[in-house]
Amino acid sequence: MRFDHVAIEVGDIDKTMQNLQEATGLQILRQGSRYSTGQRIVMLGDETGVKIELIESDLTRPTFAHVAFRADEPASVDLAAGSMVGAGWVVKTPPHELPDAKARSALLVNEGGLHVQVIAYSGDSPDAGERSDDSRMSAGGR
Repeated sequence: MRFDHVAIEVGDIDKTMQNLQEATGLQILRQGSRYSTGQRIVMLGDETGVKIELIESDLTRPTFAHVAFRADEPASVDLAAGSMVGAGWVVKTPPHELPDAKARSALLVNEGGLHVQVIAYSGDSPDAGERSDDSRMSAGGR
């Protein structure tokens, strides 16, 4: 698996989204709702593939929600979740489909309270954030 994004719970999702867009140039990749609660979410990203997921909450301060790692294909989400359970992780949200993201996802937590999402996108997902080697070169990095 490889790193995909970090998710942050925020009280004012619209203001936070606007602030991040203005300050960093991040663009909206997708808006949707959280699988477990129906709260609004916004996935922001840049041309390098970096992504931040904002999750609407009633918290007064931004709070870390989870870190996400990408599996290669949807069936790999189930396998990765099973492997993590074997290593002592607990399933918080079992593997399921995320229609807005065109993805399959599972959420696990370790004994220290770290939440990790395992996610795999379909080829036409707005969240996939894939880029070619040519775009990496034009973005000034390798």
